[in-house]
Amino acid sequence: DEFSMWVRLRAVINNHFRILVPRSVVSLLLTGSFCAPLREMATLETLHFDNSVLRTLPVDKEDNNYVRTVQGACYSRVQPTPVLNPRVVGYSQEALQLLDLPVSEVQREHFAEYFAGNKILPGSEPAAHCYCGHQFGNFAGQLGDGCALYLGEVVNKAGERWELQLKGAGKTPYSRQADGRKVLRSSIREFLCSEAMHHLGIPTTRAGTCVTSDTPVARDIFYNGNVIYEKATVISRIAPTFLRFGSFEIFKTRDPQTGRSGPSVGRMDIFNQLLDFTISSFFPEIQGEDRLARCAAFFKEVCLRTGRLVAMWQCVGFCHG
Repeated sequence: DEFSMWVRLRAVINNHFRILVPRSVVSLLLTGSFCAPLREMATLETLHFDNSVLRTLPVDKEDNNYVRTVQGACYSRVQPTPVLNPRVVGYSQEALQLLDLPVSEVQREHFAEYFAGNKILPGSEPAAHCYCGHQFGNFAGQLGDGCALYLGEVVNKAGERWELQLKGAGKTPYSRQADGRKVLRSSIREFLCSEAMHHLGIPTTRAGTCVTSDTPVARDIFYNGNVIYEKATVISRIAPTFLRFGSFEIFKTRDPQTGRSGPSVGRMDIFNQLLDFTISSFFPEIQGEDRLARCAAFFKEVCLRTGRLVAMWQCVGFCHG
């Protein structure tokens, strides 16, 4: 059950993180009891959503949720798929306070329903992001949010903008042959590692909640044909943005090795929209009328930040995969 999973996890964390993370931080990771400066808090009903990406970037005109190639759009509107009997098994008070949510909201009757995707937070607009990427060294073409959903962007009382995402909330147009679900085993690992990386001083997405359920999910965890059923689990993730390299690869021309191209190849109008939005929203220090110079400065800054991030990963033995 969930309790025994947490007990076993405590032993693993204490064993493997005892050198890297102080015991006080380990305790915080396992209890979710993070402290943060006090300020006026919100409720589930009064979160200040301001969903700029859906206003600024093109959204798929197809509203039906089925697997497909999505052309000429950066997002597809998708509703989460409900789960049975959702319940919170872990949360980070500190991460939730980025959204102005206090612990008292976690303890409310319907909190798990909202953070499992069974109910929609007022002001949120669920959508899946279209992106491409490389797998095993080769360009894989369209990937996208196959199990994650953008809920929206919350602007907190400090004026900070945080994108809120559910991971494991069901199928999307980008799920391919997968079921759009995550399980408790891997979700606990992601929850703890996200918060551990943050408290090691490494830039990362934050984990707000871990909500499990009684919805069964089939998994062949050893890839040996022995399928077991695990509990569908949903993680809430928080970051300034979930835009990535792959967001720009939807415009990639035909790859000479794989023959694949991005679904929006040739759409320089959307490329320029995405580029201008990304620079103005997340790199405001890059100014100037000369577009070429702005793009060059953006590229240089992304390279520098990525190099620093990978070096920090290597310092703690983390491998992104």
